[in-house]
Amino acid sequence: MADKIAVMYAGKIVEYGTADDVFYDPRHPYTWALLSSMPDLDTNEKLDAIPGTPPNMIYPPKGDAFAERNKYALKIDFEQQPPMFKINETHYAATWLLHPDAPKVPVPKAITDRINRMKKLVGGEDGKQ
Repeated sequence: MADKIAVMYAGKIVEYGTADDVFYDPRHPYTWALLSSMPDLDTNEKLDAIPGTPPNMIYPPKGDAFAERNKYALKIDFEQQPPMFKINETHYAATWLLHPDAPKVPVPKAITDRINRMKKLVGGEDGKQ
């Protein structure tokens, strides 16, 4: 059980927030990938695997370490590490997709479907009991 969650990739926190923030409003593509690859009893479709392999952190890549494996990566991801963007008072994510000038990328359907199933399981539209 956890009240707050930090999602890490290559030794860095890429998303941080309350359990509700991370599970019901994920914003980082790595968090999306983790949730898409997580089995549950109600998933009938094939689970997504995260493509590629993690980087060798002895020789860290330039830019965002997840960029090579991120199907939503922007050109800047390969050049600069993203800062931690504030989503709300408790929720932060380090992805250039949250920059005001970034293209709007919707949360993948597999994730929104999972969120909707989780909300039904806990008995409310907002995901809270």
